[in-house]
Order: sequence, then structure tokens, then C-alpha cells
Amino acid sequence: MAQPAQPTGTPGARTPQPAPADHASREKLDARRGDVECLIGLPAGRYTVAAAPLWLGVAAVMTVIIALALILVAPKGYLLEMMNRCWTNWAVVFFSCWCLGIMYAKWTKTSIQMRALRAVDIVPRRGDFVLSPGTSGDVLRRIRAVAERPKDFLLFRRIDMALSNLGNIGEVRDVGAVLESQADSDASSIDSSYTVIRSLIWTIPILGFIGTVVGLSQAIGSFTDVLNQAGGDSSSIKSKLGPVVAGLATAFETTLVALLAAVAIQLLSTWVYKREEALLDGITDFTNEHVLSRLKLTDWQ
Repeated sequence: MAQPAQPTGTPGARTPQPAPADHASREKLDARRGDVECLIGLPAGRYTVAAAPLWLGVAAVMTVIIALALILVAPKGYLLEMMNRCWTNWAVVFFSCWCLGIMYAKWTKTSIQMRALRAVDIVPRRGDFVLSPGTSGDVLRRIRAVAERPKDFLLFRRIDMALSNLGNIGEVRDVGAVLESQADSDASSIDSSYTVIRSLIWTIPILGFIGTVVGLSQAIGSFTDVLNQAGGDSSSIKSKLGPVVAGLATAFETTLVALLAAVAIQLLSTWVYKREEALLDGITDFTNEHVLSRLKLTDWQ
């Protein structure tokens, strides 16, 4: 009687499993799809980093649009009059638009990175699956089946760095150290990407204080003319008080505009930053649950 065929290959080696069939029917993840910077044909910043020079130009255009809108809608309105009292008000609008543009880009990039966390079966969910040097290639193939450019995603890059040289790592804790080091590097990169925003948040109130100094200097200069006309009639004195009041209005209004803008930008940047922190926490939780907890550095014998 013919004997059943024996499996070939190295004893104890696990046969690589193909990526799930439904991956082929899904559209691959692409970090460039939905990225505003890529949509206009410019190179995108890495991961959640926004291209600050691009949004500088966008801010200039938005400032012009806001100015034209005020001129067309209310050419003699209080808002336009207030903005025109001092150049610092328009500088505040410009810097605020710059911050908003950067934060919008970071928000969309974070949303794109979060798609990777929703990718199913990167690491097989079977209870008997053990991640080892023999099965790590299967996981890396699954990642390539899911993403167009896996290393454009923080999650896939971190897993790739941990698994690519798994055969050269002695202990599970060494893999944990690699993942922890990469997590620290990602956190540092994201934190440094807020340098421009933090600088602008600091600059905006300073512009308000500059406007205050400009307004007060105008008021003091005009008040000197009032004192020189102290011996004149009341109507002459009243006419001289107009510039004094205008100078004081400039002093207080520029501070008000700058402080309101700074508070709004600070709150929005905190929200966007917390969202990126949530992304990093999600990646760390994923790698701990689906990589470290399933890891064994020797194949079953």
C-alpha cells in the first residue's frame, strides 16, 4: 500500500501563511492618499510632520482673503476699522492662519496614520499563533499586502524594525527595548514638529503688546498737543482729544485681538497634540498586545 506523502522542509519550521484573501480585495493603505500636501503635488512631511513653508504661503493668501472680505462686506464697519488701527492686528491674523494651516495638516496626517491601527490580521489573531523568527516573515508579508508603502506608517515601520532582524536578537526583552527606543524616537519627532506652532503662540501675544506700545505712544503724543491747547476754547480741546482716544483704543484693541487669538490657537494645538499622543499610545498598545505578547525567539521543535 502506498504510504502517504510526508511534508518536506525543515522539521519544526512553520509553513508561512499567505495574507488573508480579503486583503487582496481591499484597497491598500497609502499614507499619501488624503494628505493635503500631496494633493497639490508637493512632498509631504514625514508621518504627522507638516510642511511649514507651504502653510506660510497659504496663511498669506488667507490673510489677503480675510482683508478683502472685510472690505467688501463692511467697508466702514467697526471690525475693519479696528483691524486697520495697527499693523500688528494683521500680523496676528497672518500668524494665526499659519498655525491653523499647520494644525489642519497634522490633523489629517494623524487620521491617515490611525488607519493602520484598524488594519486587521497584521498579526494572526489565532490563539495558537506564536511570533518567532520563522513566522515573522509571514507578518511582514501581511503588512506589505495591506499597505502601499508600509514604512510611511508609524505602526508598520515600528513592527518592521522589530521583526526584520529578529533572528539576530537574543531575548524577548531585547525586542521590547527596540520597540521602546523607537517609541521614544517617534514621540520626540512629534514633539519637535510643534516647534513652529509654539513659537507662533509665543509671538502672537508679543505682537499684541507691541500694538499696545504703539497705541500708547500715539495717545501720549496727541495728549501733548491737548496740553499745548489748554488755553484755547473747549471745541478746540475736544478736537485734540480725538487722537488721544484713538491711541488708547489701539492700545487695548491690539492686546485683545492678540490674546484671543493666542488662547484659541493654544487650545486647538493642545487638542491636536493630544490626538497625536493618542496615536502613539495606540501604536504602543498594538505592539505590546500583538507583537511582544506573542513573541518567542525559538521555533517550536
